[in-house]
Amino acid sequence: MTEKINFPIRQKLKSILVPIGCASVMTMHGGMAFAQAALEEVTVTATKRESSLQEVSMSISAIGGDALERAGVTDFTDIATQVPSLSMRSSGPGRTKLNIRGISAATGVAPTVSFYIDEMPVSSISSGSSTSFAQAVVDPKLFDLERIEVLRGPQGTLYGSSSMGGTVRLITRQPKMDEFEAKIGGGLSQTTYGGLSYKTDGMVNAPISESAALRVVGSYTDNEGYFDRVSESTGETFATDVNTEDTYSLRAALRVELGENTYIQPYVFTQKTEMDGKPNYDGPSRSTGTGMNQRALFDAAEPFEDEFTMWNFTLGHEFEHASLLVSASKIDREMLNVEDVTGGFALVGRPAPSGPAFSDENVTLDDETLEIRLTSTHSGPLQWLVGAYEKEAVSDSGYRMIRGWEDEFAPGLANTQKLQNYQESSLFGEISYDLTEKLTVTAGMRQLDYDYSSKEENWGWAFTDTDRSGANVRDAKLSDKGNNYKLTMTYQVTDDAQVYFTKSEGTRPGGINRVIPVSDDPAAAVGYACQQDLDRLGVSDPGAYGGDETDNFEFGLKSMISEGLRLNASIYKVEWQDIQQVVTTSAICGNNFTANIGEAETRGLEVEVAAAISDNLTINAGFGYIDAEFKEDVEDAGIEAGDNLADVPELTYSISADYVMPIDAGEYFVTGNYSFVDSTLELPGKASDDISGTGIDSGNERPDYSIVDLRAGFTSHEGWEATVFIDNVTNKEALYGYNDAIAFAFSGSDPTVRNRPRTVGVSGTYSF
Repeated sequence: MTEKINFPIRQKLKSILVPIGCASVMTMHGGMAFAQAALEEVTVTATKRESSLQEVSMSISAIGGDALERAGVTDFTDIATQVPSLSMRSSGPGRTKLNIRGISAATGVAPTVSFYIDEMPVSSISSGSSTSFAQAVVDPKLFDLERIEVLRGPQGTLYGSSSMGGTVRLITRQPKMDEFEAKIGGGLSQTTYGGLSYKTDGMVNAPISESAALRVVGSYTDNEGYFDRVSESTGETFATDVNTEDTYSLRAALRVELGENTYIQPYVFTQKTEMDGKPNYDGPSRSTGTGMNQRALFDAAEPFEDEFTMWNFTLGHEFEHASLLVSASKIDREMLNVEDVTGGFALVGRPAPSGPAFSDENVTLDDETLEIRLTSTHSGPLQWLVGAYEKEAVSDSGYRMIRGWEDEFAPGLANTQKLQNYQESSLFGEISYDLTEKLTVTAGMRQLDYDYSSKEENWGWAFTDTDRSGANVRDAKLSDKGNNYKLTMTYQVTDDAQVYFTKSEGTRPGGINRVIPVSDDPAAAVGYACQQDLDRLGVSDPGAYGGDETDNFEFGLKSMISEGLRLNASIYKVEWQDIQQVVTTSAICGNNFTANIGEAETRGLEVEVAAAISDNLTINAGFGYIDAEFKEDVEDAGIEAGDNLADVPELTYSISADYVMPIDAGEYFVTGNYSFVDSTLELPGKASDDISGTGIDSGNERPDYSIVDLRAGFTSHEGWEATVFIDNVTNKEALYGYNDAIAFAFSGSDPTVRNRPRTVGVSGTYSF
């Protein structure tokens, strides 16, 4: 790893780590009186049993609910830049892909990071497209959370497939039996280049009897947009703030105690997000202010909807020396996406139409899971966990380019219907044994077996020049089985410090490509372009592709230097084999496909420091370094050994401070956060690569960015809190992708997604 760190990076490391080291020296030599200021103990359930954060031999970030509320976090993307080795690619709410330790999901039908809400595994199969909904997880509103846990490194033994890079867990606050409590909140804000946004939140916890309680949480968010749709020919403004977001969210949990040792808890969570237009603007000219426009030939709306409902039923029972948990979950999700693709007429050699033409996408998902596990609770050197897991997911993805295309292409330009069924069963277990008072060994294994089927129909001018009755059809199945293993050795150096070594594995399933249209006739523009592309790549028919896997080697340190100073760090190497990567065809062909193309390796360092400087001031800092590159040439995909993976920042770091000043009536507080994310690649390769042949003219590098957020307020002993805030103080632009398109990007107008500009607002809560 050291040979890859050049001088500028060494300087960045020095500027970050030297202050941390100075703080440690001052602590150990009496420069700061940490004895009078202590950090709160953090409890996590990452190993599917309650443990202190410092006891878990794993690289894990945990952020408590109170800290989330104090920082004004409303969705997961608000804190993604504060977690070492975590990065993302986003096309807006409900369309975000998560990457951990450089294991980035460029394509495929499954993500590389698993996502949980309480006991519900939310990760599922996707549409399999290279953009749009591929590998996207739900984007829940985060009011009334207990904590967020980010588990770095493959988690294949406890969390199954699609945990190749790690796992993200959102833990909600649970019903309380012994007290009634309620909380209401709201806020107003103004975004630069946009309008006035507002939100409302509410929570009620109501004991129903001595053995039952109900907790209900609701939220409504109206985030005004900041992109305008303008006429490409006249400059006239068709519509303002088109990326306005409206989200309704409601969740409820009922806990019923059935005696001293048994409980049941039914749970429901439903959320609906609606947007009037696309959350992007037309690049590659990335100017700010009035330059952030969507250029269009016609005033054509591009609405988006994402609606999901989750049900869960949990049963827990305490035996004398073991704890039983049964969790049954069901997710129904429907997403609607509309895109104005009128520019496609010029791309396929047709004159401009008299009205707009669209691509319409509709994806429905039905996902059911069942997990049963038994966990030891006795004392002694031997601890264990065993479990079984079942999943069945059905996805039906429809894609149409008919509206506005009928006159020129009677069956439409390009239409797809894809029905997928994924079934997985697995047995898993983990055993831990204290070899000595200081040395513990933990071993885990998961045996999994999956079956996947896909029936995909493609028709229209670009595929068959026929209606659906003459569609290209690929109806295929694939199956696979395998084992994931984990081995951890932990040495307790002192009562407050441990070192550990972990070797862990992760996998995700394979999938099936569509039939790509081919033709030797230049008059058949799409088929001819695809034939040329496949010939160039040396591929005849890219049918099925297999699963890929990661092997993680990690050495870590967990330490409480004092009651007021916590230092956790890890170094790792992840070997990624048979990588599922998108093979990009020309813009005219537009039929990208997925293949297992070679091997990659990511190496890195993670450091997290929390310091209670005094009773009034707490500082948290995080740092991540990732070197993610291919290890061999893959000529078919245009990749050379040493090329970098897409969507992976080399450096990420953040520092936050929380200062409180108590008075008789309550306390004043000031919080601030600074985060830096290094530049990333749009496609695998090099920053200097010319990728205009794929329809992206902005280049292959998305620039680095730094974000500053500030908040100040007052918390009253009488239950109310008032806050003023400035998010993105310096109005920095963070680019999340250059190609937010269902169909294709047109030359000179890359649909670019960015973060929210500077936002100034006020918020308040009242608890009773």
